[in-house]
Amino acid sequence: MLIGAELAAWLDDGDRQRAGRAAVDAFVDRWKIHPLTMDLRRELKAMAVPTAASVLAAAERMMQRTGDLNELFADLIPAALADPFFRPPLVAVGSDIADGFVLYDDPSVTVSVAVTSADALAAKKSGARGASSIHFTGVSVAFRLIKSGGVTISLWEAPEAGADFVGERRGKCRLVGRRRYEDGEWILLDGRSQSFVIEHVESDMVCLQAAVKVGGAPLTLEYDSRTLDYVGASSADESASRVQIMVSLLRLMGRRDAAPVIADLLDIPSFSARWHIMRELLALDADAALPHLRRFAAEDPHPEVRAAAARTLDMFFAHTVKDAASCHA
Repeated sequence: MLIGAELAAWLDDGDRQRAGRAAVDAFVDRWKIHPLTMDLRRELKAMAVPTAASVLAAAERMMQRTGDLNELFADLIPAALADPFFRPPLVAVGSDIADGFVLYDDPSVTVSVAVTSADALAAKKSGARGASSIHFTGVSVAFRLIKSGGVTISLWEAPEAGADFVGERRGKCRLVGRRRYEDGEWILLDGRSQSFVIEHVESDMVCLQAAVKVGGAPLTLEYDSRTLDYVGASSADESASRVQIMVSLLRLMGRRDAAPVIADLLDIPSFSARWHIMRELLALDADAALPHLRRFAAEDPHPEVRAAAARTLDMFFAHTVKDAASCHA
């Protein structure tokens, strides 16, 4: 690895490294007890039963306190200017068009600030695929446009994905509005049934965002931006997604001894996770999975899971039905 002179000097200077770490630790200590974070934490803790609306309202009040937010970055910027190796003690977030930091995070809400690049957005829209999808995140969100960049946004609606979700019945999403937004405006969305698309910006955007983690839909949905047809869904349940990953890992490792543990997970509330776990159990140990597959086909509460289980039985286990019939003849 080639090391530049400035980095080499920093690596050889223990005092400078310790001073940088001390600056980071000092900021963390100040930020933990800052009224901006303390007030939001206290307000959320006081909620007997947090709802998406109440949590979002509390986060919005935090996002309105621009003086405190300016103070936060006024604290960070001099340290970054003084030391090119200073790392802001905030979790970085980003995508192919935006980069930012998490300002507050707990089990009910995440508040972040991000800069959306006009150049990156233009490159994405002019690429081979162009603007390809309209996503419904399933969670309530609030955006405060600190610097709007002259953005034009289209707003979209689709039926909410509930526990009785069936993909074949989704139909299309629909356009409900399109307009230009100015500095300081808000965009409030119930991601269970509402979404937006950035159509055009004149310059980089800076916005605060709050994403609520309670009261959300079980799935995120995707629609084709050209035909407006439903394309697919993914689990919005983080714990269910982690279970799916772990079950897949056990299957890839060939851990047949874990089949009873996997079978115990087949009653997970998420219907999409249930079927994922069933598929992995079938691939790992079909004999162990078969009784559960028959139960799914007969009594799973979700129609798509019942149908998928019945088709699987018919395609791969029809002989077991015939064998059982012949034994009773």
